[in-house]
Amino acid sequence: MIVLAYDHRGYNLMKQIKKYLSANKLNYIEFCSKEYNMEDSYSVYAKEACKYMQSNASSKGIFSCGTGIGISIAANRYKGIRAGLCDNVETTRLARNDDDINVLVLAGNIINIDDAIPMINTFLNTKFEGGRHLARIQLLDSD
Repeated sequence: MIVLAYDHRGYNLMKQIKKYLSANKLNYIEFCSKEYNMEDSYSVYAKEACKYMQSNASSKGIFSCGTGIGISIAANRYKGIRAGLCDNVETTRLARNDDDINVLVLAGNIINIDDAIPMINTFLNTKFEGGRHLARIQLLDSD
């Protein structure tokens, strides 16, 4: 399951991403305002989406707000969530391979759908390398 979370500044990009996911028969669940709402808050949707992901460990997320920074900060507050703000295919590949991100964050004001699609494919298809990276990831969830 792909978990989508976004606010009004991610709304237009995510509308296009949903079309892409549907066309490719990829299942998703949304945490967002059902209509464009300038008063909505990425922090609310990040919280709801991350709680869902904590209960559904195999899920991956695609989150968006204007710059991607706010929703990244909000998401990374939750144990087991590793949200990475990516701006190209190579950072996406490295974030999956080295950092085992389970949430791809896209800047709704900056990334267009033509750039987002290869990033999404890379995110969904790149495996975590493990090895020397695993100990670093385990430290993130230690108290």
